[in-house]
Amino acid sequence: MSATYIQYNHALNEIFFSGRFAWRPVYLSLDARMRLELAGMLGEDEEGLEEKICRVAGHVLDRSGDPYASINDHARMWWIKSRSAPPPFTALLFTLSHAAALMAAEGDFGSNNYYLRLAQVTGRERQVLSFHGKSTDRLWERLNSWLVENNYEFGRPTAAEINKWTYVGKALSQVVVRAGDRELFHDLFARYGFSGNESISPDEMRHYLANWILTSKPNRRLKAAWQKPELQQRVCEAAIAELSHWGSADGTPAKGAISLGKRSVKLSLIASFVTRFPRPTMLDLQLGRTEERNEPLRPLSIEGAPGQEFSLANEDFGTFATILPRPISADGRSLSRSYSFVVPGQETNLDWHPRLVIPLAKANDGPYWIEVARVTFGQPHLILVRNVSSFPKKVESYLSDAALEMPAKLTSQELPGLPADWVLYKDARLGQPSSTPPLDLDALVPIGDEGALLVEGSFQLARGIFHSRASLVASFQASTGPTEIFAMPMGATTGEILRRAKDAGKACRLEIPAGAAKGHSGLRLESRKGPAVVANTEILLRDANNPRALDRQGRDALSYASIMSAAGHEQSPGQEIPIRVEGMLAVGVDTMDDDLGTSSIEGELPTGDWEEPQDANLASPILNHVGNQTCAERGYHIWLCETLEPGRPKKTPLRQECKDCGQAIVVVDRGKATARVLAPSLRPLKTFTGIGSPDASRIEHDLLLDALCFLGTGSWGRFESLLADKVEMPWQAREIAQNYSLLGLLDIDLRPGTNIVHRWSIPPCAVSYIDEETAFLSGFRCQSLLESIFSAVRRADGQIVEARRSLVPAHIEITNLSPAALSRALEGIADPLGRSISVNQYPGREIARACREWSNLDSCLIPISMGRQANLQVFNLQTARWDTVSAISAQGGAYRWNDGRQAYAFVEESGRSLAGPHQVVKLMAARSRRRRLHAYDAKKQAFLATLGCDAPGLLGRALVACSGTLPEISEGLLKYSNVDPATARLVLDALYEKEEARDEARYAHQRH
Repeated sequence: MSATYIQYNHALNEIFFSGRFAWRPVYLSLDARMRLELAGMLGEDEEGLEEKICRVAGHVLDRSGDPYASINDHARMWWIKSRSAPPPFTALLFTLSHAAALMAAEGDFGSNNYYLRLAQVTGRERQVLSFHGKSTDRLWERLNSWLVENNYEFGRPTAAEINKWTYVGKALSQVVVRAGDRELFHDLFARYGFSGNESISPDEMRHYLANWILTSKPNRRLKAAWQKPELQQRVCEAAIAELSHWGSADGTPAKGAISLGKRSVKLSLIASFVTRFPRPTMLDLQLGRTEERNEPLRPLSIEGAPGQEFSLANEDFGTFATILPRPISADGRSLSRSYSFVVPGQETNLDWHPRLVIPLAKANDGPYWIEVARVTFGQPHLILVRNVSSFPKKVESYLSDAALEMPAKLTSQELPGLPADWVLYKDARLGQPSSTPPLDLDALVPIGDEGALLVEGSFQLARGIFHSRASLVASFQASTGPTEIFAMPMGATTGEILRRAKDAGKACRLEIPAGAAKGHSGLRLESRKGPAVVANTEILLRDANNPRALDRQGRDALSYASIMSAAGHEQSPGQEIPIRVEGMLAVGVDTMDDDLGTSSIEGELPTGDWEEPQDANLASPILNHVGNQTCAERGYHIWLCETLEPGRPKKTPLRQECKDCGQAIVVVDRGKATARVLAPSLRPLKTFTGIGSPDASRIEHDLLLDALCFLGTGSWGRFESLLADKVEMPWQAREIAQNYSLLGLLDIDLRPGTNIVHRWSIPPCAVSYIDEETAFLSGFRCQSLLESIFSAVRRADGQIVEARRSLVPAHIEITNLSPAALSRALEGIADPLGRSISVNQYPGREIARACREWSNLDSCLIPISMGRQANLQVFNLQTARWDTVSAISAQGGAYRWNDGRQAYAFVEESGRSLAGPHQVVKLMAARSRRRRLHAYDAKKQAFLATLGCDAPGLLGRALVACSGTLPEISEGLLKYSNVDPATARLVLDALYEKEEARDEARYAHQRH
């Protein structure tokens, strides 16, 4: 290959396979931004850039015989030797795609026209290119396989046959919807009120596209493609993919963006159920957007409420950023008002408009329900309904007609947190009604007649990727029966079926038990209604035996250079961190033994309680902001209805828009009579029996740890999404992360001034000793690595002890081997990423010594302006409880409040306020009053802490490293066991600062 071709190919790989399309469909076509970037990389002009690439690619084609022979040889060698890098044939596949784009631009779809265009751009004979067209199929297949093998991290494969065009079709599949066309769909999403959270089938999307394609927004190429029935499915798939990745509030493009003057970005409503025994379950409603923000977007102001400041931040959920302070409270007016938040320095508003009927669907990425434009056929929903006039009765009449399963009804008296003047219908599953309902209820009418084929699993690692040892459930809801679902190995020949389910009715459910797909890297699932295939999808099955590489796309493992929070290695470029901690391994620490003292003196610690968040105080003058009366407030919309133009089919989708609030809907004439306002007889609603909640104690922690080890590192949203169907409140996921961190299974990066996890990573595998011949495993693990370790230990006459404990993965101990003997036994064993296993003789002491060297607990605190808070509480150092106060004391102390965000701050006597994790804030208050919340009993080798004041950050890990187990809870105290005196002294020195601790000279402990 020529140097020019290699240069061009490398540049195209940077454009397409740098990670910008991770888990999204990747098409080999350029939009304007990509073209500009590519031209800059190559030092070429934008004009004619595609043609120049095609000419360069044409030069690498063979002059005789099969023109693709040499590049297929290169592709084969690449696949065997170096497929960790992107493919060497991207430029040629781009050339094939560009020829298809030229053909599509003319609207003349055919094999002859395609090869004519390919011959023109490459300078080779049309007949030769056509005769050997089959050779290009191998290149497309290698590209698809490479994307699958890399777990869609560089994009999801899109090259597929279209109808009868076997080889031409794969090139055409790249340009039916070109890169620049995909942004045009944003107008469709905004026009019809999509939130970006919908789970929508191609059948449903087809209705929206059929109406939108008639407007002026689609370009000529998209309109031409839509006229070809065989291409409509590809257009629908491209629109659905774009909907699921519809931008962010401060970037381009954005969900709900309307490019007419000032940009409007759509906010969504979410609902979650909060249970805090023994109090009743509460409904928690918030506004925000599906996105992960590195930093809060602030200050936001609201039109009509001058002087108030808000922010958009991931305080509660990793994948959903919420508006703080919360604008929605139990006051019914708050859910009936429109909100428009002004983004500073941008021509952008974050907007939310109420509706009379607000459907919400279960989120895939967190423990909450999220607002959608309309219900999806056959799927469970929450439905919020304005309780005005007889409107709930109209809704119940409609549900009686259309519901596949009748929901339960709740009011604010039965469900605290539900705003007054609203009712909630829980677990409503809707099908098509027998008659056409009023337009005000259109959000409850599924746009399509068939449901999507849905796949759910115990641990979804990423979009379309599930854990290989987890159980799976595929479900499909159709308009009529019978229905079937088939599960086949990915790439299997026709007839090879692993599992199947058949139902004589409309709903079909296929359960795939754990292990049923063992040995297969993926599954293809297909749903049928009668003999017709309605939907199909492919999923990948992965585990930690083949983990993701850590150095891709800027990802890197974390390590600690401070007590509270880890950071990426890249944060210190070109400079080695003198002392760092990864998992249970401390690097750069002087391991000499100091005489640190061993005695203890009797004293008392206050007995504490769990640190539970306060109930949010949502009273806000935002309710007083001036705004026009909304449709939700007055109880009806005023619809402007599009009329059917002469000559169009009767079932042409038509757009209807409310003239006041702008809500837009699509209506399809299904030839049904208009529904009566109130049906003469109603099906009974379900009896409400309580809010079912996931059982966090039944989480398969060994599978969860394996899933985390496969991922290696990620954002908090990625961690939280693994537990989306297993926990009901965000703090439960944070508690799991905290436990894993204490055990050295997880390193975490906290957001400044909080206990909120920003990023996490799995440290390398380590074996840490708790006495002379007993050690435990921490860090990375997978089945193949454990098998190698177990075999090596047993050959060396050691023993393996596995203990199953609640709320954490299996505790694995190695006994009867000294550190030296174990090091020899494990020599040469590495994890799948090539990392060797560390043997650590004094893990707790070394981590504690690193913490004492840093002595920077207060570095996690950040200045904060507290203002006046309605639910302010101060931490009582004598009772170890929070007391409600009206104002900050002149002596300062530890304070907390909740205005929709749980916050903690230490207030100095000078009046300066510093926000931080609750453990550190309480500790700073204790330091300021020369009191102790931690102690050591040398006789029992037990380190004690007041409950709710656990040793923060790595100090807690140092104590846990002494036993390999989490602390026990007894009578208001935490007890860390098997803590040697040296580790205890180092931890106390770090907690109370070395000078303070040695002035005290001795430890206090509580007799228990």
